[in-house]
Amino acid sequence: MGVAVRPPSWRLTAFWFLLALLPLPAWWGQAAPRAAGLALLGQGALYFGAGYLGSGRLGRGAVLPAALVLGGGQLALRAAWLGQPGLWWGTLLADLVAAWGGALLWRWRAAHYGADFHFDLIAPWYERLIHPQDPHRLLHVLHLAPEHRVLDVGGGTGRVAQFLKPARQVVVADLSVGMLRYARAKPGVQAAAALAEQLPFPDGVFNRVVMVDALHHVFRQAAAVQELWRVLAPGGRLVIEEPDLNLPLIKALAAGEKILLMRSHFLRPQQIAALLPPEAEVEIITAHGMADIVATK
Repeated sequence: MGVAVRPPSWRLTAFWFLLALLPLPAWWGQAAPRAAGLALLGQGALYFGAGYLGSGRLGRGAVLPAALVLGGGQLALRAAWLGQPGLWWGTLLADLVAAWGGALLWRWRAAHYGADFHFDLIAPWYERLIHPQDPHRLLHVLHLAPEHRVLDVGGGTGRVAQFLKPARQVVVADLSVGMLRYARAKPGVQAAAALAEQLPFPDGVFNRVVMVDALHHVFRQAAAVQELWRVLAPGGRLVIEEPDLNLPLIKALAAGEKILLMRSHFLRPQQIAALLPPEAEVEIITAHGMADIVATK
């Protein structure tokens, strides 16, 4: 039995269903016959997305009927345009299979609490594509000391954790086991496979807790922030770094990730700060398209 996860938005689901109505093979087949195969693949991707979003938003039982309606709509559009509906019935079965595949992916993610298998897949190339950089701003606000214990939640391959010195203990907690294999290989970095919403640590055990560019991947963000606060020691400091959603470029990035069916859900810095308890001393620092929400316990 799966756990409750945040469903896709109605707006995104409706938008994707409208995209799936587009008769791509007919359009491309007329304009560029050699691209007909690519058009069929594009249509399959649209129906896969419709199945994924429809299952998350409407329920798995609604996916095949919705795909039938979409496929019937496509047949009507093709018939009205080309006058040869018989040529396009064969694609309807492929559409249904693609939609069912999308529904199965949503079911798998729900059953695994939103686990993103693509993070495991990209782990070997992650740091080759996104080179680690010394996080000067983060280190400046953390004020690390040799006696500190530090937790990096959603830290992946440890690309940030490797710089969190001179702390005596640095732990990366992440859901992707593939990413954690690379984190463990970094000197002085320990790894723990864990959900941000259910951290396997006692209360108040870490002097510093960080979450860098990861909160938007979490399903239950309020619960995750509460967990970060729970494991933070009195007098400790929590830093959540996220892209600044107040900027137009970041809004475009957020929209793009949704269109690519990533489960990203970006929050404005003020919204993240509001998830912290009232007693937290909170400061928001913005620079270079990023926002640091710094909270002292």
